[in-house]
Amino acid sequence: MTRRSTPSLLLPALIFVLLASGLAGCNRGEKPEETAQTPTTSGKPAPEAPAPITPAPGTTAPSPPTPGAPPPEALPGQPAGSSQLPAVVARVDGQEIKKEELIARAQEMRSQLARARGVQIPLSPEFYREILDGIVAHQLLLQEAKKQGISITDAEVDQMMQGFKSRFPSQEVFEKQLAASKMTEAQLRQRMREDSDTVVNKLIRKTIVPTIQVSEADARAFYDQNQQRMKTPPRVHLRHILIAVAPQAPAADREKAKQKAEDLLKQIKDGGDFAQLAAQNSNDTGSATQGGDLSWVEPGQMVPPFDKAAFALKQPNELSPVVETRFGYHIIQLVERQESQTVPFEQAKARIGMVLRDEKVKEALRAHVQDLKTKAKVETYI
Repeated sequence: MTRRSTPSLLLPALIFVLLASGLAGCNRGEKPEETAQTPTTSGKPAPEAPAPITPAPGTTAPSPPTPGAPPPEALPGQPAGSSQLPAVVARVDGQEIKKEELIARAQEMRSQLARARGVQIPLSPEFYREILDGIVAHQLLLQEAKKQGISITDAEVDQMMQGFKSRFPSQEVFEKQLAASKMTEAQLRQRMREDSDTVVNKLIRKTIVPTIQVSEADARAFYDQNQQRMKTPPRVHLRHILIAVAPQAPAADREKAKQKAEDLLKQIKDGGDFAQLAAQNSNDTGSATQGGDLSWVEPGQMVPPFDKAAFALKQPNELSPVVETRFGYHIIQLVERQESQTVPFEQAKARIGMVLRDEKVKEALRAHVQDLKTKAKVETYI
């Protein structure tokens, strides 16, 4: 109940991740993710919501907000700076890239970054130019894919459809989302087959990825030079009892909930069984049946007041005071604590190899796009 969900970054086109370096943090030193292979932090991770189906032209598919993401910024009228954009923002070998495509891609990328990183990037001229660079690169790669006769096969559509359906809890929910998007499954399959992003990604996998090699010496050098990134975060195994009360509840109701939590804390300190009291009293139904057990938790996974109180506990069976969060009042007990540890090279090697491979793919792809630009006529007007 208190655990923060992890939003998933489902980018529509690999090319924008690989080429928009200012947005994606492509330099090695800028990568914020942990490289080390870290243990699972929860026996029951928060389920990932399925991605909304792309709507048919002229319609809008309902898209539930990602938990924990900042609210979308209100943009009355046209997006900031868009009124200064020309109707045609670029031409690639005579093919026009229109203002509307640029705005749509910019807003799409901006929303994804907000959901994934909590960052609200202003719709500035620099942002538009960076997105336009990605669109131009995408267009050049798409042209090359067509020259090479690359297309999406029936088997690949089947595989994509299977993966897409797996994001939904049931076939019924999938069909309801299709209906809400005013699409049939056949139309969705056709979109998958014709999707230019998928064609470009297939080109990259065919022509760029096979040229990339990462040796064990490369991985070892990265490991030795990035020891701070080779550490697992500290983690704590917790139990808790939640006495739920809404933030907007009357003061008397909040005081009553707090007093109940204080009484339970006293019972535990006087020898009461934490697991039994949690099962009988906790309003966190997900953990109450497990005696309040939350399994392992890492810093930042829980709401801040809970997180701070949990990591202040040092000894097994140590109890927190009553902690107030937006969910109500909690009693937290430490079951076990593990401090930060350096991950052995053999354990981290596979993950490091993936990181280095991805970086080399980005570098090779940028160089390849630059080569394509020299052979094409590219005109940009912003």
